Amino acid sequence: MLYSRFGVLSVLFICLFQMPVTFASGKKAIGWLEHVEIADSNLKLKAKIDTGATTSSLNAKIIKKYKKNGEKWIRFRIENNNGEEVLLERKIVRYVKIKRKLALSLKRPVINLGICLGKIYRTQEINLADRNNFNYQILIGRNYLKNYFLVDSAVEYTTKPLCKENNFSDNQD
Repeated sequence: MLYSRFGVLSVLFICLFQMPVTFASGKKAIGWLEHVEIADSNLKLKAKIDTGATTSSLNAKIIKKYKKNGEKWIRFRIENNNGEEVLLERKIVRYVKIKRKLALSLKRPVINLGICLGKIYRTQEINLADRNNFNYQILIGRNYLKNYFLVDSAVEYTTKPLCKENNFSDNQD
């Protein structure tokens, strides 16, 4: 009888404590690659989800830096894998210095940009970079993911951007 109780308790323990973290935390599990949509553009991009990066980075062709009402602004173009492109303008929030192994550091402009991943829309700081040598146009970092997502490195493309254009609500914490 003791063995059967021990067996039942073991099974209960395994069931309770080995449940997917998604259930326990209320966070959405996503893959290491996902589709995202850029606000104000309807442009969908394939994104690499990178828990090793603090901030997100977007491949952009910088067209022009200029001043508007005494503030620094930037005009840039982004393009997806299908060749669709949009021209955007944003205020430069700051510049970030990117340290690279065995190479000189880079200075990149940082903007605020709205991104939709699944049903979550967030406006985050994104640095603009030349990512033409990379497979994915946008890299989503921890600042965007925190409090909302868990990353399962064994899966890809688990969700589609589902933020309604007229109903984008910023889920800032």
